[in-house]
Amino acid sequence: MHRSLKFVLGVFLLAVLGLFSGHSAHAQGGATGAISGVVIDSSGSSVADAEVQIINSATETLVRKIPAAADGSFVAALLPPGSYYVVVNKSGFSQAKAEGIEVRVTETTKVTISLKPGSVSEKVEITADVTSVETTNATTGQSIDSNAVRTLPLATRNFQQLLTLSAGAQSELNSSTGLGRGDVRIIVNGQREDNNNYLIEGISATDYNVAELTNTPLPNPDVIQEFKVQTSLYDATQGRNGGGNVNAILKSGTRQFHGDAYEFFRNDVLNANEYFLNASGQPRPVLKQNTFGGSLGGPVGNEKAGFFFVNYQGTRQRSGDAPGTFISTRIPAIPLVDRSEGSLISTFFPLGLPAGVSGLDPVALALLNFKSNQFGGASNGFLIPSVADDGTG
Repeated sequence: MHRSLKFVLGVFLLAVLGLFSGHSAHAQGGATGAISGVVIDSSGSSVADAEVQIINSATETLVRKIPAAADGSFVAALLPPGSYYVVVNKSGFSQAKAEGIEVRVTETTKVTISLKPGSVSEKVEITADVTSVETTNATTGQSIDSNAVRTLPLATRNFQQLLTLSAGAQSELNSSTGLGRGDVRIIVNGQREDNNNYLIEGISATDYNVAELTNTPLPNPDVIQEFKVQTSLYDATQGRNGGGNVNAILKSGTRQFHGDAYEFFRNDVLNANEYFLNASGQPRPVLKQNTFGGSLGGPVGNEKAGFFFVNYQGTRQRSGDAPGTFISTRIPAIPLVDRSEGSLISTFFPLGLPAGVSGLDPVALALLNFKSNQFGGASNGFLIPSVADDGTG
C-alpha cells in the first residue's frame, strides 16, 4: 500500500471517530482559522445583539452561532479552513446572508455585514465587505489553495515543491529526472533547513531526528485543500523551531458525492535528448513515470453521521538519467608501477575520455608520478601510494 494512502486513511479514520463522537469538538491549534466582523445598519451605525450564524458552504452545516457584541462586533474562532456563508438575524431588520467567505489556515478573515430595515421573514443576499489583507497580526506568510496545488506543474506530484512561493523561502532546484518523491529542503530567511516546523492538520509531522520532512509519508496534491508557509513573527502556538512554519490542511467530504480518477505520465519518447549526450552521440536515456490514482468523497449515510474523503495514489518510475541509477561498488586502484597517461586513462576511463577532453591534466599526471625516498614504503616510492587491485574495489 502506498505510504500516502496509509497516511490519508489514518487521518480519515481519526476524522470519522471524531464525527461519531459528537459535534461539540472542534479542530484546535494551528489547523484552524477565524472569521471576525461587525454588523451595521444602512447608516453605518453598529447593530448590537444580532444573531450571527456561521455555516459551512460545502456541507451546509451550522458551525457556529454567536451573538454580536454591543458594538456590533463578533468573532468566530477555531474554524476549519474552507468556504463559509454568514447569516445574520436581528428584530426590525431583514435577514442578511453573505456568501463566499474564505477561511484560511492560521488567518482571520474580516467581514462587514450590512442590515436593511424590514421584517425577519424577509431574506436579503448581500455582498459582504471582506478584508483580504491579514490585519489581526504581523505574521508574514502565504496561503496556497487547492486550485494552485493542482494546476501548477509538479514533476513528482509533491506539494513541497511549491513551498518556496512564499516570500523569504528558498530551496535548491528540484531534479525532474531524479527517482523518488522530489523532496525539498526549504530554507526560510537564511536559517538552516532543520529549523522549520511541519504540520499536517495541525499535527506535527516533523522528523525530530533531523527536523525535516524528507522521510515522512506525504499526502498527494489531490488530498491537499491548502497549505501555508509562515515565515516570521508567528505566535508561540505555531511550533517549536524558529524557522518557517508549514501547515497543510487535508480535504473533507461534502453533501454530494464527488470523485475523480487521474494519471500523469512522462515518457522519453516525448522528450528531446540532452545537449551533452547529443554532442557525444549517445541516445537519450529511458525516462518513464506514471502517477495514477483516484479520490472519492461524500456523506456517510445520513448526513448527520458525517462526511468522508479517501484517496489513493500509486507511482511507477524508471529513469536512466537519475543520479544513482547505476551504482558500482568497485573503485579502481591507481596502478602500482605503470602510471603513464595511457595506463591511467585505461584504468579510470575504460570507455574512453569524455567528449571534448583530449588528455589528463598535466599537473595531476605529474603529482601521480612524483617519487621520493621521503614518502615511506619502498625506496623511491610514489607521493600518492596505491594498493593492488583485486577487482573487488
